[in-house]
Amino acid sequence: MRYVIITFFLLLALLSTGCDRLGITLMPDLAFVKVPSEYAHYYNAAAGYSVKYPSELKIDTSLAAVRTMLLDENTTVEIYLQEGTSSRSYIRYGNSPILSGRDQVDIIKNTDKIINWRRVRELWWRRPALAEVLDDKPYYASVDIAMGFNTTYTLLFKSNNYAELQRIAPPMIRSFRRFMTTAEAEARINLPLAPKRATTLSPQAQELLQNLKIGDKHTWGLFEPSYPFDTVPLHQLEAKLDYTFNYILLYSDFDSGMLDNRLKLTANDNRIPVLTLQTFSPKAGYTVAKTYDLLSGKYDEFLRGYARDVAEFGQPLLFRFNNEMNGDWCAYSAYHSSKDAGLYVESYKYVYRIFAEAGANNALWVWNPHDGSFPDFKWNHSLAYYPGDEYVDVVGLTGYNAGTYYKGEKWRGFKEIYDPLYAKYDVLFPHKALMITEFASNSVGGNKVAWIHEAMTHMKDYPRISVAIWWNHCDYDGKVPSRTYKLDETDETLKAFKLGLEGYR
Repeated sequence: MRYVIITFFLLLALLSTGCDRLGITLMPDLAFVKVPSEYAHYYNAAAGYSVKYPSELKIDTSLAAVRTMLLDENTTVEIYLQEGTSSRSYIRYGNSPILSGRDQVDIIKNTDKIINWRRVRELWWRRPALAEVLDDKPYYASVDIAMGFNTTYTLLFKSNNYAELQRIAPPMIRSFRRFMTTAEAEARINLPLAPKRATTLSPQAQELLQNLKIGDKHTWGLFEPSYPFDTVPLHQLEAKLDYTFNYILLYSDFDSGMLDNRLKLTANDNRIPVLTLQTFSPKAGYTVAKTYDLLSGKYDEFLRGYARDVAEFGQPLLFRFNNEMNGDWCAYSAYHSSKDAGLYVESYKYVYRIFAEAGANNALWVWNPHDGSFPDFKWNHSLAYYPGDEYVDVVGLTGYNAGTYYKGEKWRGFKEIYDPLYAKYDVLFPHKALMITEFASNSVGGNKVAWIHEAMTHMKDYPRISVAIWWNHCDYDGKVPSRTYKLDETDETLKAFKLGLEGYR
């Protein structure tokens, strides 16, 4: 025990005073030691932990504020620090889909033990193999190490064979140690920039993209649930507002059929479609995951026909794939598929390739998380779902004032939602077009007229926002509207929006 204490305080001294002569590499967000043996030692100063790992694994700290990854062609290890949530709730809620059987995997091991005086929960499983994923890793071990009441470290192991998982995971778990972070340590995010797009856009789509990147140019869009088959509600609303919405939000899923007619009707009405594909089946259930099926090729016929419709449409459109993926209300969230945001990335890239094969170069790809992650766990962080610069044309912002109909919800002002969201994305994505793909306010819990006035007044504070789309519908509690987002809910809300539009004509 004496040697453990000496080693611990020596480590703290090294992290605070410098270690060049001992061969330790220090950075503001982490430090690691390369040991000339089978194992290397990794120290993360910002997250306050150390771990021994097989020396053949490479370290990826591009999302250091979210996670550290260690990986080779056979295995990936993701390490997360979760603070501010009770360890018991974090572990129970995070593992619930797997343990309940909703996430259809085969559980290999489920243990709760004490290792190095810490409670350690290990859950090992195997999900279905995915034929369309290169170097698929279907074997998982999720290891949660509780460090007090509301601090938990998670090591999420993924491997292409069980023997490799058994070789790597136990020694890393036993070697894991916590230490005090240093004041200078700061975890950063450094998203790799792509030199160019993965595929070439059509000239018309490229022109639309350039227009979306023009600063200080705002226009408005709308989601109207009856559109485009019934255009009357939209046209009546526009007549009252004396305004034409150039961008129209359309939704599709595995049950909604092909697109050609909807796209043509939208174009014939002189609108630009903002087409959304959500890969679930409403008939099966809104949170029944289809990610494994999609990446096994079971929806290839649907996806190829879908991409062909987009290509044959020919005109530029915006395409959102699986928006709000960091919300557990979405079947394609990592919450429902092995706690693995990487499977969303694989799905995104897979559908992107299908579009490319179909010649759908008229589609601008919109990556669009929700402003808040639910659950608010690091392994469900929005940036864990980012597919890579070369696959994203537009970054979508979505944040709602949901009001206070449901217990635990709070009224949120427009600036309260969008000031921090815009500031974050402005820094993370300086080279991308930005748009608000969905926004609206409920009327329960506050003054909706004042909220609209605030939104229309302060939209100009975000010069890179080119388009903002109001979601003109309701959420329901059974048959009762729980969140009424409609612009024309009252004469006063309609007048407030119309008055705000005067500054954007």
